[in-house]
Amino acid sequence: MDPPLHERVAALADRMSASERTVAQYMADHPEIVVSCSAIQLAAQIGTSDATVVRAAKALGYQGFRELKRSMIDVLTRQRDLAATMDDRLARVSTEDNQIARVLDDSMALLGQLRRGLDIDAWERTVDAVIGAPSVLTYGIGPAESLADYLRLSLQRIGVHARGSGLTGVRLADELLTLRPGELVIVFAPIRQFREISVIVDHANAVGARVVVITESLGMALASKVYAVLSTPQSTTTAASELTAGLVLAHALTLSVASATHDTAVDALGLVNALRASVVGAELDVTPLPTE
Repeated sequence: MDPPLHERVAALADRMSASERTVAQYMADHPEIVVSCSAIQLAAQIGTSDATVVRAAKALGYQGFRELKRSMIDVLTRQRDLAATMDDRLARVSTEDNQIARVLDDSMALLGQLRRGLDIDAWERTVDAVIGAPSVLTYGIGPAESLADYLRLSLQRIGVHARGSGLTGVRLADELLTLRPGELVIVFAPIRQFREISVIVDHANAVGARVVVITESLGMALASKVYAVLSTPQSTTTAASELTAGLVLAHALTLSVASATHDTAVDALGLVNALRASVVGAELDVTPLPTE
């Protein structure tokens, strides 16, 4: 398997000019944008020349921008095949004596990409939307449902009225009946745009609810239809999980909301502790032993 783009950037960046490095890093952090652009369009997006885009592609070991783009299209197509994704990951760790080290290294690299590429404006709008919404619905399908449930629980514990769902098929209709104007839907859709996600977005728009999507593949497809997109780095070319970035964003979102609503968040967590103690019939905190 050829080295993925972000690894080529890490290995070859020191040999590139400053402008080429900027282009290379942008391409590694925004593969979904790259596959939809010509060299001229990408240059305009970055604020450079198409010649610099072509030079950056060649410096990364491709014959030119077209070959780089074809390679990225192949990756984005392959990542929708679960068996192919696992096969690629196994190939990546099979030569390692310490396989967990590869997973940890890839996960840390992914989080570095997330930090560099995060749209801060979209992030701040998301935080404000959570704070201002009368209720939040978190949604995910399959493994992403665990992310939705984690965020739902985390928000509830800091005093946000939140509910979560992973319902699919006709059962989703009953869940969407409760959606009201002004509410916020946070959708975890790492890779695939299931029909359910399209229906959620369309229905939310119809009733006047806002939608935030956390995704590594669907940003461009949904950007014009939703309130904000939080794009995450490509994970399927690495040994990192496609859930890693979403989990970190869910945790960070909870902290950001709690920071802005400090007293409410602390009071809510205090109530959680009191209710726990009531349920078990004893204080859960450790009581210091008396000193002699």
